[in-house]
Amino acid sequence: MKLFEYRGKTSVFIDAEIREDGNLVVSGQDIGEAPKKHFGDSDYEYWAVISKEHKDRVLLALMEEVFGGNSKAVSAFVDLMKAKGIPYDFDTWA
Repeated sequence: MKLFEYRGKTSVFIDAEIREDGNLVVSGQDIGEAPKKHFGDSDYEYWAVISKEHKDRVLLALMEEVFGGNSKAVSAFVDLMKAKGIPYDFDTWA
């Protein structure tokens, strides 16, 4: 999935994916003037890999980052699932 794209003198592309082996990869590519100046090549690629054993920790860290401190976190989470077309179950008890 595309996280960021900028096209210019130095174009920047950032993506995230879950590979067939189950690992989470966040990768980037800078193309243009900045990498040429710093590395002598117009193309610079970089990535971070989270093993499948740690994806749940990443998920919880992201949940905390996005929804932490929000008294309406459950509603906001459900709204996000709806907006992204992700199936979910919701239940209440009183």
